[in-house]
Amino acid sequence: MVVNLTSSERRSMQPICIETRCGHLGDQGCTLGKTKPFGCDLYPLAYDPDARQFHFDGECPLLETYTSQLADAGSDASRHLARMQAAIKKLERTDTDYLRANFEFDRDYFDLVPLSRTPD
Repeated sequence: MVVNLTSSERRSMQPICIETRCGHLGDQGCTLGKTKPFGCDLYPLAYDPDARQFHFDGECPLLETYTSQLADAGSDASRHLARMQAAIKKLERTDTDYLRANFEFDRDYFDLVPLSRTPD
């Protein structure tokens, strides 16, 4: 997902612990592009495979922007959520253990809030 942030919005993101720990995080976000791991691509979402529910990192400053964009099917947030849902469907068939482990990490690491809308 590409979200353009103003310099004040970028400053307001400080300090997010993942920004200080990830060697692939540059000034404009992840430097790995399309090669980043699934868990990073999923962020700021998390997925609970047992409840079949998406969650959002409640401490992410993009929470309001992301959730408001979900009303527009053509928005970055809607496209990101739809892409993640498609990836999750594949993983549910092939690697539920990975999904559970990924959610366990996310639940321990982030302050998760349920996402109020998911695509059909």
